[in-house]
This record gives sequence, structure tokens and C-alpha cells, in this order.
Amino acid sequence: MTKRLTTVLLACWLPLAAAHGACPPASVGLSDLGYSAFRDGASFRGSTVDVLAEMRKRSGCQFHIRWYPHGRLYAQFFNNELDLTGASLRTPERDRYGVWLPYTSTQFELLLLNKHAGKFRSLADFVEHSKARLNVTRGISYSTATAVQMDRLQKLGRLEYVNDYSVVFRKIQAGRAEGTLAPPAIHVLHQRAFGMMGKMTGTPFAESPRALVGMYVSNKVPPKVLQAYADTLRAIVADGTVQRIYARYLGEDITRQIFSSGTHDILDALPAH
Repeated sequence: MTKRLTTVLLACWLPLAAAHGACPPASVGLSDLGYSAFRDGASFRGSTVDVLAEMRKRSGCQFHIRWYPHGRLYAQFFNNELDLTGASLRTPERDRYGVWLPYTSTQFELLLLNKHAGKFRSLADFVEHSKARLNVTRGISYSTATAVQMDRLQKLGRLEYVNDYSVVFRKIQAGRAEGTLAPPAIHVLHQRAFGMMGKMTGTPFAESPRALVGMYVSNKVPPKVLQAYADTLRAIVADGTVQRIYARYLGEDITRQIFSSGTHDILDALPAH
């Protein structure tokens, strides 16, 4: 993954912007997150990119996408270099720098090569009853319970941090690791890209319950623009557009799994007028 900053403009000004007043162009930071965001030659694709395109179409707001290694993305956000980040879990640290707008949900899985997979109901069970090694990506937010077990793995020499998921899967393919921690929206793309579909098994684990995912909007963004983003996200979640975007990439079965609890919790978490 190149560290060179890459920027692309998502569409242009539309009359719909008048509904909320003018939106200044916004910089959005994305990184390698499977079907949430990935590079396709010189283009950026994924569910987050499509959500941004739908937001632009409905609100008229412009978005400039900037691509970073995941470990650098939030450093840029915290330094006020970005207006938004995509596909973000909520954390207290990130809350200090921006407002979180959820639009989907996720759940991490323990993904292992089939010969190392077992009936692990928890990550603690995996730590204690397996010798398999994991590679994980820097800058990902994990639950506290998951982080405790990752620390145990690291002390045992069974966990290594790398820059992005492409590196994770290259190392698994090369026999330098046996698995990773990732939600289906991330690991399905990489399994397909590396010819590993059917060779790996993903299992939810107790330490990582289902969690909402959203965009962080920087505190420097004017309140009126923030509300325009929130209102637009509310509309595309409520009318099923987000679910249809996910189904295009992941298929109906995985999309039903992602939205198995419906959308009420997402809509309730978005700021009202």
C-alpha cells in the first residue's frame, strides 16, 4: 500500500444543496476495509464510497476522498486534516474530535484457515486451546474484552500488527499466519481476492458483540452542515438504500446478518433536528 496521498472528487455541486444551505467541499479519509472501502485501479469503491455518493446526490454536498494506510487515518483526523472518516466504530478518543453518525453495524469474527478452525465460542477459548497465529491491522478499534485477549496472544508470540488487510492476507497465504480478526464486510473481499474462499472459516466470538458503524464528522464542520449529513444518512437508512448498497457487494445472506436487528438502533443514535 502506497503512503502517497491519493485524492478523488465524488461528483459535483447539485441544486439539492439549497435544502440545507451551501455545503463546503469536505475531505473524507478512507483506508483498506474490504467491501467497506477498497481500491479498484485508480478508483475507490465499496459500501462507504457508495453511501457518500448517495449523500452527495441527495444533499448536493461534495466529498473529496483521501486514501491512507489505516494506521495513519485517525492521526490525520485528530490533526484536523480531514472533515470526515468512513466506516468508523465509536470510541471516547474519537468523540473528542468529532461527532459520530452511524449508518450500519458490524461484528468481528475470528477468521482461521480451515485446518486451524475449531468450535471456539470466545477468543479466550482460542488463546487457550489453539497454537494458531493471527495478524491484525493497526488502527482498528476493538472491544476492551477483545484487546485483553489480543494482549495475551501478543505475549505468546501469536499476534502481529501490520498496516492493512492486504498485508494480513498476503502473510496468511505465505504461511506466516493462520488467521485474523475481521467482520465479513472486510474479510469476504480479501478471501475472494486471494483465492481463499472455502479455505477459511469465520466465527463470531463472545468478546466482540455486534456494534454500530458510522462516519465521524470533525468538530470543525459547521453545525448546519453536520445536520445535513445526519438528515441525509437518516433518510438512506430508513428507506433501505444502505441495505441495498451492502447487498450489491456482500449478497443478501450476509446483508441480512449485518442488519439482523433492524435499523431502529441506528436511527435512534443519529442526532435529531
